[in-house]
Amino acid sequence: MTRKEAREGGFIIIFEYEFQKLSAESLLELYYEYRPEVDGQKEYLENLVHTTLNHLAKIDAVITENTRGWALSRLSRVSLAALRIGICELLYDKNLPAGIAINEAVQLAKDYEGEKASGFVNGILASVAKSLA
Repeated sequence: MTRKEAREGGFIIIFEYEFQKLSAESLLELYYEYRPEVDGQKEYLENLVHTTLNHLAKIDAVITENTRGWALSRLSRVSLAALRIGICELLYDKNLPAGIAINEAVQLAKDYEGEKASGFVNGILASVAKSLA
């Protein structure tokens, strides 16, 4: 598993969290049940999921601040998951350049929801990155 695949796994798990408010451990267990081939980047995947869910209130507050008047409930679950992953990496992974965190989250939104969603995610994450700089 590459880091990109681990990030996509984290995205899938965070997306699933919106449907089943389970613990990080339970969500990871379900993920591994259906994708047992996880290797190499397992630590990265688990850290991403744990960090995102442990800091979910802060991450969601950052999303709300940067969507200017949009409630989280108005965002698609795909966009929300991509934003949560991207913001988690922007805030808590100091070894990852902001451009990579943004590009990867935008690509996830594009792959799972399309161009319009990817543009939205890009705009929000660029705003967040600018405020952190």
